[in-house]
Amino acid sequence: MLDSCNIKPIYYTRILCLICFIAFNIQYCFAQETVEEIATTRDTLSNEYIIDHKKQFNVKLEVGNEISSFKLIENNTEVDLSPSLNTRYAVVLSYKFLSVRIGIRPKISDSEKEEKGDSDTFRLRLQLLFDSWNHVIEYNKYRGFYVENSSDYIGNTSGNYIQFPDLTTHVVFGSSVYKFNKNYSMRAIQSQTEIQSKSAGSFMPGLAYTFYSISGTDKIKNIEDGETITRDYYNEYRGVNLALQFGYYYTFVFQKNWFLNGFGIPAVGVDFYSVDYNTPVGQTTRNFKDSFFSLSYGAGVGYNAKKIFFGALYKTRFSNEKFSSSRLHIIPTKDEFSVYFGYRFRAPKTISKPIDLIEDKVPILKDDHNKR
Repeated sequence: MLDSCNIKPIYYTRILCLICFIAFNIQYCFAQETVEEIATTRDTLSNEYIIDHKKQFNVKLEVGNEISSFKLIENNTEVDLSPSLNTRYAVVLSYKFLSVRIGIRPKISDSEKEEKGDSDTFRLRLQLLFDSWNHVIEYNKYRGFYVENSSDYIGNTSGNYIQFPDLTTHVVFGSSVYKFNKNYSMRAIQSQTEIQSKSAGSFMPGLAYTFYSISGTDKIKNIEDGETITRDYYNEYRGVNLALQFGYYYTFVFQKNWFLNGFGIPAVGVDFYSVDYNTPVGQTTRNFKDSFFSLSYGAGVGYNAKKIFFGALYKTRFSNEKFSSSRLHIIPTKDEFSVYFGYRFRAPKTISKPIDLIEDKVPILKDDHNKR
């Protein structure tokens, strides 16, 4: 297990570099605002339903409770695994077709570290938003978990939890959806590079996929003396989850810049997964397949103006996925809530030049009205 004194300097260095990068670009953008205001106005013309702001650089801060936990079977007993995190922070940078979300690891108290252990996490999401298509790919890594239902195994009189300090999960999630109604803006909700100026909705079918793995279940921390024990019997998991989605989104606009947004996404899919059973004798692998149905739905409210935008979002998910002794069950936060605040700037050349170069090399990335 990595020593905490080795993790912190690397973590704080990353945060410092990110803050410096954003601060530099914000300062540069403010300098450009007054000089290029006329050009900005010319770039943001669109139709009566959508106001275009894709040529501006968006910086958004997000705070939410979106944390995935996991469930598996150990010795015929359910084990509920969670990282020692309660809140997620992120910075979202958006320009034209590209939106990048960078997760920021929250700090936990010393008492939480003592009770639940330390968790290391990394999260990165890329979105490619076009006139009709919306593509998302996201990578999540967690290292260090505790057993939420430790009382099922021990009396837990000390207040501490059973810990898996080396348990590591890798989850790659992606989706591609198609928008039928050209008057509905996904960008206004996802990246805020557009403004929905009149109410509209759209049917949006697509494909979602998830690749996942979990390893490091061979090490467990002894609560009494804090020593790490290597287990003789343990399992490791990996799999891929494929689903067809049939979503519908609607945005109701009122008082010019205020909006309410709602969505429902039923989906059907199949989960293909493998389990490695490890014993002192050796390793045995078995493959499995399960079908499932799920329904995700939610609503949001916000304000989206020429420079400033902010809002809040609630969403939840229901699924009939089976849970058995052979399966790792990924459990997203049941009731997910997040808030965000952002600002638009004239895009600095450090951002616009590389994106414009990519568009020139790959013309298909340009919007339809920019190709003419």
